[in-house]
Amino acid sequence: MSAAIVKTGSYRSQRIVSNHDLAQIMDTNHEWIVSRTGIVNRVYEDDSTLHMAYEASLKIVTEEDLESLDGIIVGTYTPDKLIPSVASELRAKLNFKRNIFAFDVNAACSGFIFALHTGYAYIKSGLAKRVLIVGVDYNSRIMDFKDRTTSILFGDGAGAVILEASDVGIIDSFIHNESDTENALSVISSSDYDHPYRNKIPQNPYFEMEGKTVFKFAVKALRNSVNQLLERNNLTLDDIDYVVSHQGNLRILETASKILKMDIKKFLVNVDEVGNTSSGSVPLLLDEVNQKGILKPGMKVILVAFGGGLTYGATLIEWT
Repeated sequence: MSAAIVKTGSYRSQRIVSNHDLAQIMDTNHEWIVSRTGIVNRVYEDDSTLHMAYEASLKIVTEEDLESLDGIIVGTYTPDKLIPSVASELRAKLNFKRNIFAFDVNAACSGFIFALHTGYAYIKSGLAKRVLIVGVDYNSRIMDFKDRTTSILFGDGAGAVILEASDVGIIDSFIHNESDTENALSVISSSDYDHPYRNKIPQNPYFEMEGKTVFKFAVKALRNSVNQLLERNNLTLDDIDYVVSHQGNLRILETASKILKMDIKKFLVNVDEVGNTSSGSVPLLLDEVNQKGILKPGMKVILVAFGGGLTYGATLIEWT
């Protein structure tokens, strides 16, 4: 018994922010951003994380699904509230009447892969047959727009899939962590910021990242993930049709493809138009290429992500 992705959906906000727009509020320019990231535009949300998750899910959840889905798992590190979870609110907004489980997974930019792996484990164990998996992040609301090295990278977005028990689909999947000993990626808890009854020094409430450290980790994680899946399943690079990677930075994908000696054309891309949407990036891209008919039944596709924690993981799929 395995599990297959049987439906995909996604959501992009209508607010497009170009490099030229950012140049109006910080010391940067279009050429500088493109040369370092490959990003031309990014998309910003104006509502909420729940809104994005709902819009992506609404495209694939039908009345029949409300009667057959066993649970909802949302990968996100930017929930609108600590309680209730995005998944819990999404369950209510989709109008589920049945008693299904719903919870969030926080693995930063790897959130969707961790959620997908968890859903796969539920199905493999027999605890569920059909699960809604969502990846979503509202990055723009925690960016420090005085930090041009970080804020230029991120956008907002969501993607969703329905994962269903099947004989064909996921071939292999894993998730891993490394200790972030250098504190390369962090966002503080709201309870640690400007608390009137704690003897704490107020900290920067925004997202912080050590770019060089993260770049090296991302390239290594991407390379190791692809190689691990190939070795575990007696495959070669020629057996892989496409890689749907976390869209952190185009230069990461280019560097990894050179190290792997893998044709860059096998790395599907939309980071140039949406930016780094964190947990939303893999399912958002997956849906867009699926809707274009790029993915054909029988193709072998690797989904891979890496992010804060430090987290990374990958899933090898025979597309159905």
